[in-house]
Amino acid sequence: MPPTLYAVVKLALKSKGARPSAETKDQILQETAALLNGAFQPFLAGNFSTDGTEVKGVLMVQETPRLLQLIQLIDLEMNPLRFNYALGVGSINGKLTPDSYEESGPAWTRVNRALREAARSNRDIVVRLPSSFLTRTVNTLFAVESDLRNNWSAAHREAIKLVRRGRTQVEMAELLGVTQAAISQRLKHARWDRYLEVCATLDELLTQARWKLLIPWDLRKDQKIKGASKGD
Repeated sequence: MPPTLYAVVKLALKSKGARPSAETKDQILQETAALLNGAFQPFLAGNFSTDGTEVKGVLMVQETPRLLQLIQLIDLEMNPLRFNYALGVGSINGKLTPDSYEESGPAWTRVNRALREAARSNRDIVVRLPSSFLTRTVNTLFAVESDLRNNWSAAHREAIKLVRRGRTQVEMAELLGVTQAAISQRLKHARWDRYLEVCATLDELLTQARWKLLIPWDLRKDQKIKGASKGD
């Protein structure tokens, strides 16, 4: 029987401008962990917690696409704070309970590498999946998602928060005290339709993350490696 896969998520606060004190940073990370636990509790294998430097949690592997919802929630609710995000899918070592888990195993190795890569690059999201081809494809699309999202203004975010809650443009206009045309323009300038298209594709790809071997390109690569080994 193949090992059970999990989706390990880590977040780290970006240092932008004046650095918060250790006490303030810890409070921010605790609020972030509490926000995520409240929103994603039914889908967690291990609750989100913080050690004062980062936030970590474990999603059940079939819930991997919820990384998109997680990023959107943090971006909208914790604005103007900014975070780096990392996801690593794989098996984990040790006993796993909602409030206690060992940070060991392939999933943790992947997420730690992904978070370091996000911190030293221009990307704020890095994902590492069992499939190398899927990893490259997903990270390419996340670069587009990140560019679109990071260009949202405060006005864009006001509208997007409401549209995500199922409000119509008429309702949004009444709540924000603007015209419906102004709401339509905000969503157009935020490129909301394009953002949803990118997220829909990411959702489909991340749904496949539960499989060790999925993409034909990966299978061919493995076959080439095995063939080369036999020839040695």
